Amino acid sequence: MFLLPKGSPLFENLAVSKLKLPDVLAKLSNGAFTGYASFVFQSSTAILVFEAGKFVSVLVEGENGRREAGFEALSALTELMVTTGSGALNVYKLSKDLTMCIHALLEGETLYKAQALNLIDIKTLLEKVKEDQMNGCLRIYTDEHSAMIFYKGGNPLGFFHDGSSDIETSSSESQKIAGLPGAKIDLFSTKSAEELMGTNLLEVTNIQKIWDTSVSLHKSGIDKTNLERQERDKKLVSQKLAELEEQVKLIAAEYIGKLGPGIVEKEISENGGNSFLIDADGAEKFMKNIERAAKLLVSGTNIKLMLEKLSSAISATKADL
Repeated sequence: MFLLPKGSPLFENLAVSKLKLPDVLAKLSNGAFTGYASFVFQSSTAILVFEAGKFVSVLVEGENGRREAGFEALSALTELMVTTGSGALNVYKLSKDLTMCIHALLEGETLYKAQALNLIDIKTLLEKVKEDQMNGCLRIYTDEHSAMIFYKGGNPLGFFHDGSSDIETSSSESQKIAGLPGAKIDLFSTKSAEELMGTNLLEVTNIQKIWDTSVSLHKSGIDKTNLERQERDKKLVSQKLAELEEQVKLIAAEYIGKLGPGIVEKEISENGGNSFLIDADGAEKFMKNIERAAKLLVSGTNIKLMLEKLSSAISATKADL
């Protein structure tokens, strides 16, 4: 997951299932918001960056570290919001300078990813950052804590850690995190602020259309799944009723004789088909009529045994359905 340090919280842990992306973006834009919003799902994270209400960058990172940006990222985010039924939204205010650093970071290139800090010669790495006059970001983190060091021309600009809303000059928090068990680093090469495109994504993309398309596709998928399930259920019921009909005929033949199956067929035909066998009133009527017909042909003992078997077969089929 691509996790950023927390700035000054505006909202935290809002249930995504109750939100619509166009409404969220409109609220942040109309409020001249500067900072970032993160949508956190079970296996994906989306980062949206705003500067004075301008929607300047979006990144979605999914399973296996796969990243999407721009229109593809917005489409992926809407699909996650519509289909997962879970997730949390967090919104953090940042200074303009720090927001631009985050923006640059999202547009940058990953040089090192999830490298264990105790296996890295950090001194040599930082010397290379300075020697190459790199614009970039070094992220130091554990599962619960995160800090960033931004570089311009190979020189550190400052530090950003949980709870900050601006770039700081103290490295104490970064050093604390670096000393924690299991600490890792990422190193990103970023663009300079001058290279970043100043496009407002709200002006060049139809967010409402992207959202409506995802909602429509999701609904179509649900409708298709429900229809397929109904068809499967219908076929299963038809098969079970056909099996019950044959079983009932065999029982009637066993106790009544050759006329038994014909009596069963007559009852089924006169009552609209074999589905009446599992209907409470229909089953009761069937049993009475079979008993009445059987009394003209066989002894009472056999009739009792036949009715018990018929009742058991009908009950078993109803239980299966």
